[in-house]
Amino acid sequence: MAYIRGQETETKSHGYKELLFLIMTNKKKPNKSLSTGKRVTFVVIGLFLIVISIVAFLIDPIHIVMRYKTRIAKGSMLYELLLKPNLPGAYVQAYLFNITNADLFLAGIDTKLKVEEVGPFTYQEYRTNADFELDEELGVMRYSPKLFPRFVPERSVADPKDVNLTLPNIAMLAIASVVSKSAFLTRIGFNMLAKQLESEPILKISAHEFLWGFDEPLINFGHKVMPGVIKFEKMGLLDRLYDIDDFRLEVGSTTQDKFEIKTYNGEAGVTPLGYDITPSRCNTFADAYEGLIYPPDLTEDTPLRLYRNVFCRIFNLQYRDTRTMDYGPEVFHYTFSDDSYSNNTDNICLCKNEDCVNGVSDISPCFFGLSFVLSNAHFLNADPVIYERIEGIEPDEELHGSDVLIDRKLGTVMATKLTLQLSVQVANVNFNSATSPFSDMIIPAAYFKIEQEDLDEELKSNLWLIYGILPHVMYTVEALSFIIGSVLLAFVFKSHLPPLRMEKINLRDFTQAQPLFDDRYKKDIKLDGS
Repeated sequence: MAYIRGQETETKSHGYKELLFLIMTNKKKPNKSLSTGKRVTFVVIGLFLIVISIVAFLIDPIHIVMRYKTRIAKGSMLYELLLKPNLPGAYVQAYLFNITNADLFLAGIDTKLKVEEVGPFTYQEYRTNADFELDEELGVMRYSPKLFPRFVPERSVADPKDVNLTLPNIAMLAIASVVSKSAFLTRIGFNMLAKQLESEPILKISAHEFLWGFDEPLINFGHKVMPGVIKFEKMGLLDRLYDIDDFRLEVGSTTQDKFEIKTYNGEAGVTPLGYDITPSRCNTFADAYEGLIYPPDLTEDTPLRLYRNVFCRIFNLQYRDTRTMDYGPEVFHYTFSDDSYSNNTDNICLCKNEDCVNGVSDISPCFFGLSFVLSNAHFLNADPVIYERIEGIEPDEELHGSDVLIDRKLGTVMATKLTLQLSVQVANVNFNSATSPFSDMIIPAAYFKIEQEDLDEELKSNLWLIYGILPHVMYTVEALSFIIGSVLLAFVFKSHLPPLRMEKINLRDFTQAQPLFDDRYKKDIKLDGS
């Protein structure tokens, strides 16, 4: 049996193979480091690139540039646009309700009035902002809008002059409704006058006459007797809507309140709706816009309302969802609020008498007290009781709803579709035999679909560049700037440190200060197999 005894290690090892170890040392080796000037330059450039990339990521420079381009200031793009005369605007499509059983209904044989929709007869609005002025110190602009509609035959079903229809005489029905609340002698006088003038509750006229003016003996007589009150001789739907006395708007021009209506003829609300007597949100212009453009940086909770003087009221816009257009922009989708035609506290200024009906809003204050009402087309979302005595009313959300798409970043309107129906609310007119079949009915006359012209291809291409391409270019530039800056800083830092290198160390250069084995633990080690 063989034994190996532990030995002292104070002497150098005998019979051991020479062992070499690779270890890390901190020995300096000659190095040509960067000069102080270059090192400072690289640090400054590196920090600059990193800071710029981070700031650009946080603030979105493309959006800042676009906000600047769409600001309202003298010489700016929007300022010059507002000064141009005859700017092409929205398309107004008129649909008329043709009566198909006039004789049977007047005779009392048919208990329901049957109507059919005929249209569209399309017109395009052209707008001039007369007497335009910009007050940059107060942050407002003032102008008098002038709207001129022009017939668009290629978008119409036919020339309205060539289309003869059977339509309700809204003037006679509205006047009879007003007289019905008067004294007995007044009602008798109306019956005699209507009979003498040969006014009839149903007319057979062309679509053009119904829209732009037809001879109604009662209106003509009223104009002669009270020219200061009834200033027109003929009655036509579009003629009345566009024949508005000159008015002046003051709207915001700053980024925060761009195009928000401040005053209408010096008033901060709709005077016919009682603003001068009982101001409320219903009749004040807070958060109200014409619908041309809205402020930038909208959120889902930003309150938006729409006002056009022809509406004779303010509509609340309700956020529905967020969409991405094919050409890039992310837009907010709005509709008229669900309670636009409800009789609630929010609409208190729209109901001034006990005759208010859910589903329509009274606009008689803007029409000489005549009982005209506004609603969604085909009474969409209204109580079906309203049209239970009328056949041919077929409400459809897609056809008769309203939609507004607004670029949430810039406030630009991408698309607009509004539908508004004009009807006459007939009271109990049994005192007059000619109008009595229409008692306690709401008779639809026409509805109008207002649509914004589709964006041209050049503008869509520009929007795609802004929203689809430039952001990716910016992200790439930001990433490269950050990487290059980081590499420059790392290079300078590394050049400033002493280099690390590998050396071969011979074990023989070292001596063992202490024995490998303590004497107390010396013992024979038995080898297997010995």
